[in-house]
Amino acid sequence: MFEDEVDTSSTKELVKFLETADEWSNVAEIVPSFNGDRDREDDISNEDKTFLSPLVSIPDVIQYLNSGVLDSYIGQVGERPKTTWEMFYSCICSGPRLPGDIENAKQSILATALIPFQNDQQIHLAMLRSLYRQLTGSKVDCPRYGHHWEDIGFQGNDPSTDLRGVGILGLINALYLVVTEETIPFSKQVYALSLKESQEFPLMVLSLNVTRICLHILRDGLLDTRLFLEKDAWLSFNKLYVSVMFHIYHIWKTQHKTISNCGFVLQEAEETARKSPEKLLNDFSTYLQLSKACKGHAVIATSPKF
Repeated sequence: MFEDEVDTSSTKELVKFLETADEWSNVAEIVPSFNGDRDREDDISNEDKTFLSPLVSIPDVIQYLNSGVLDSYIGQVGERPKTTWEMFYSCICSGPRLPGDIENAKQSILATALIPFQNDQQIHLAMLRSLYRQLTGSKVDCPRYGHHWEDIGFQGNDPSTDLRGVGILGLINALYLVVTEETIPFSKQVYALSLKESQEFPLMVLSLNVTRICLHILRDGLLDTRLFLEKDAWLSFNKLYVSVMFHIYHIWKTQHKTISNCGFVLQEAEETARKSPEKLLNDFSTYLQLSKACKGHAVIATSPKF
């Protein structure tokens, strides 16, 4: 059973954190002003300007993965060799054995990290474009190549070069963040922070590192208990990703971190997530609940009295 109680100090800290929402809601509403906006609009072809493809959903992606594209990658998934201590620890502290369907879904996630970005797969480009539109508020389908990808934190004009470590799994995690109703407000906040001059960081580079952290946690069986109880491997994995992102965001914002601190923040996040993934999951769940509560009070306060 998941923990029902969250540490009181953590809850108070989250409440204090949420009390600054007004300041950050103003930031989140700002449409990023990119360098050379007009020039970049000119880079988008007339065809792109007249066509706006639908956003890709997570069910769309799962359907694509279940269409047989994973078949050639499943066999390449292998377990990392364990040390003697890890084998001993797993014997005495291992979680429940996963049912066959859940284990298969887990292997599918691991295999997805081996799928490279492919230009001939329309859904790959559609995921990229959905990310860009959701984060920036763009009203057009952006080109496959261009410096506009740096606006959401890729390192150059071809995002696929950043995906080599985690494959399209890195896109799927980020897509979950920006298209899932309950996490969209958080995605806007973390994007706004990534653009803040004094604390800016490359969002998608950070995101792909978080995917790597979560992938290792999944591979090493540290998420098995959650998978067993939740019965949905993809949902559990995406929730872990968002929870680690929130952990990093909270530290980055409240402790005024900068890009020079990135390595240390990622290392701390990985150590914390491996030690207690449930704590991070519960922290983000609490944040979502408090966010809804604060929003509810705001609505009540501004509602007309009858």
